[in-house]
Amino acid sequence: MSKSLVAILHYNSTQYTDVLYELLKPYEGNEYDLIIIDNGSDKDKTSKYTTFRLDENVYYGGGLDVTMDYFINNKQYDSMLLLNSDMIIHGQNFVKSLRKELFTERPGVNLMAASGCVLQPEQNQCHWKMVHNWGSKNIRYVPWVDFQCVLLKRELVETIGGFGSKFGWVQDVMTGIICEDNNWKIGVCDWLPTIHFSNGSVKDNSNDPIISNYNRHAEEEMMNYFKDKGLWNRFLEFREIAEKYNAYG
Repeated sequence: MSKSLVAILHYNSTQYTDVLYELLKPYEGNEYDLIIIDNGSDKDKTSKYTTFRLDENVYYGGGLDVTMDYFINNKQYDSMLLLNSDMIIHGQNFVKSLRKELFTERPGVNLMAASGCVLQPEQNQCHWKMVHNWGSKNIRYVPWVDFQCVLLKRELVETIGGFGSKFGWVQDVMTGIICEDNNWKIGVCDWLPTIHFSNGSVKDNSNDPIISNYNRHAEEEMMNYFKDKGLWNRFLEFREIAEKYNAYG
């Protein structure tokens, strides 16, 4: 029986990762296998549930490429669910519901995301404008979506292969471009909500030189990535779309 690989990429902030893992682990079985890939955390900040540990931090993009390579080489999985470590979800039936939408309800869809809301920890409040679609029971089709909680079919993952970029938000836009080129749809499931702690893991590690380096170079590296691939105009087009609506929620 085919199942999903559910992967959490972890760096230092165990207070997020361990809770998310514990939300999902009790329901692991026929629908999915759950793993944590530690992206070179300090030894005393490695999640106690770690499946694989990288020797050094290769940033989000590098860790994502490692995860995709593992998925591609394990053919028992028909899809891969990528989760930011600082997410809150309802564990029971969460993966099952996303799988149902992706594989049985929505032909032509190769990526399904849960509908997201940002929680600002320092303000202790949600950005409610992002959740106006919750409870609508709708699937919205969007040009691209943030890689916070995304379920990708094997066909899409194998087409991507790997991004080869450590910095920026390359993955979100590049996946949108790939889907558009292949006439694949991207869906957001509005009846399946999540809460994201607004880059909580990044903020927790803001004084870490690795994270500081990431933040300094992210925007520049992202722009260079699309210029080098001859996709600069496509990138600008997708960025303009993002300014008109929230691409995730």
